[in-house]
Amino acid sequence: MLQIAICDDILEQTLTLQQYIHRYCEQNNAEYSLNLYASGEDLISDAEKLDIIFLDIGMPGLDGIETGRLIRSKNKSCRIIMETVMVERMREAFYIEAFRFILKPIEQSEVEEALNACMRKILGSESVPLYYNRIEHKVHQSEIQYVVTYDSYSEYRVKNKMLRSEASLRELENQLDKRLFFRIHRKYIVNMAQVQSYRNGIIHMRDIELPVARRKKKDFEQAYMEFDLRYR
Repeated sequence: MLQIAICDDILEQTLTLQQYIHRYCEQNNAEYSLNLYASGEDLISDAEKLDIIFLDIGMPGLDGIETGRLIRSKNKSCRIIMETVMVERMREAFYIEAFRFILKPIEQSEVEEALNACMRKILGSESVPLYYNRIEHKVHQSEIQYVVTYDSYSEYRVKNKMLRSEASLRELENQLDKRLFFRIHRKYIVNMAQVQSYRNGIIHMRDIELPVARRKKKDFEQAYMEFDLRYR
């Protein structure tokens, strides 16, 4: 589920933006949770869990630029969309790696374009049902380190646990985000965002090394290079 936030001290702007986001997510069948904040101070405490933030530049107290700097120190991957009437302050927003700008008064088309751009960049935002001790858990694909496939089931490494799925191999490959996952071996599928290094046909991940099959080596190296250039 996408975690989206609006941070704006003007209630009317917040309600308009809330309506546009709701309409977009409904039309695109996107699972989301929308969090509303009236100040940068309130937003910062939740920064680590957020995927997309609509952030007003001109707020009293902690303004949008300073709030953005503090967010970046906690969450480097979230997409910050700046709202402003002050075009001259856009340049400052580059220093906090703002993803998009929306000029006030806010128009629905601009919100939709910004969200479309975010969705293209946010990898593994879809969740998959996995089981641990026979209890179902909804897990974001981005949290999966790698998958080990067997004849009738698969195991997913998530943090320090192995979760299970009964999905077939074909279902599994259709389900996983193809931008993020690559089959390196008849048995292993890896999340390229979780690869720490690669050398001489060996993938190094947090606490494991996985071999790339000889026939997959060239394709993996190409996919991994493209992933690194496009998404890191």
